[in-house]
Amino acid sequence: MRIEVTLPVNDPARPDQPRLDRAQVWDGLLRKAEYAVPFVPGMTECTVLERRENGLVREVVVDGERITEEVTFEPPLLVSFFRRDDRASWVIRNRIGEDAAGSLTLTFIGDMPHPATPGATAAEGQSREEVLEEMRARTLETVRNTLEVIRRTATAGS
Repeated sequence: MRIEVTLPVNDPARPDQPRLDRAQVWDGLLRKAEYAVPFVPGMTECTVLERRENGLVREVVVDGERITEEVTFEPPLLVSFFRRDDRASWVIRNRIGEDAAGSLTLTFIGDMPHPATPGATAAEGQSREEVLEEMRARTLETVRNTLEVIRRTATAGS
């Protein structure tokens, strides 16, 4: 199952908003990989366990669940988060791109088991459609929040 949400980095409907460039967004995604608590609703802990040449391994707690993720960096375009354990397997990608007009975008892509497959999680009594809608809404909230945190940090550093 794939969930994909793309938002403009600089919202054309908000010209008063401080504008971000590609380097600022990339720096923000690296900060999110290191310590995602301010970026991801529901995340209460984020600890780097190991640093690698092109990434890191981290342990996070989301909605009370402790998860180990391998994070890879493909500068200046993509940060990927991999979870593979006995409870679940997924890949979440944070990608900087451009729309048809050349304006910066931020896309979060989640590839995960369908809620009806073994190893997938769904609340008791929820339909597949409800689970998908909840995941889309949460992904949208996370992309918005990520851009807000990056913008706040970039503005504070100016």
